Amino acid sequence: MSTVNTNTIELQILFEEDKNEGNFSAYIPAIRLGAMGDTLEEARKNAMDLVEIQLQTARTNGDDLPRDTAIIETIRFDLIGS
Repeated sequence: MSTVNTNTIELQILFEEDKNEGNFSAYIPAIRLGAMGDTLEEARKNAMDLVEIQLQTARTNGDDLPRDTAIIETIRFDLIGS
């Protein structure tokens, strides 16, 4: 959920490790963009930098600030044949 006031904004960021590629990806649903990094910390920084650019662009263009609209759920599946 995003929280907005005059000085701050909170946005959800989904991080995922890709063990095959040896990196991390970050997805920001509110702006529908993603970032990558070799480490979780680098992916976090790159995602935050991307959000800052989007916020600055929105302010410059007079656009609304992004809002989280994503619904994140954990769904349980029965394993057939287990």
